[in-house]
Amino acid sequence: MTTLQNERTQKLIFMGLKELLLKEPFSKITVNQISDQALIHRSTFYTHFDDKYDLLNKYLIHQRKLADFKFEDISDHPYTTIATINNQELLPILKYQSNDRDFSNGFFQFIIDTITLGADKNTELERFFYIGRIKAINLWIEKTNQPYNPFVDYEYLDKIFITGKK
Repeated sequence: MTTLQNERTQKLIFMGLKELLLKEPFSKITVNQISDQALIHRSTFYTHFDDKYDLLNKYLIHQRKLADFKFEDISDHPYTTIATINNQELLPILKYQSNDRDFSNGFFQFIIDTITLGADKNTELERFFYIGRIKAINLWIEKTNQPYNPFVDYEYLDKIFITGKK
């Protein structure tokens, strides 16, 4: 298969995933549904992706590349920086999927990968501390039933990230 064919097929799969993410929780979406939506055979899906989690990660990487994303901003205001990844195409998906644990886990794994691969002024250790703070805030929200949504309340969560206070 040529590179253009691979790119075309990958775009079809991305479009199929996007359409499904706007109407069904990620945890309920199957590879068969994605393949049907993209008008490809299931085996073609597996030629390009290991599973639906690999697809989600590569879709988010694709969206990050389309966004005006600056790695150095993540240390000052990570939630707002993450929101810049949420361009107009991704924002409705994040809002719809905000209560799906599988999607949230996949999204925050993407954020962790983005931070660890970042080429900013911070040391590797500093980047891992940022990851820890982000994870701590998300665990605090989840375990204490806080009314905040990282996909919506990013400005307020940045204040918590910076100050360590509610």
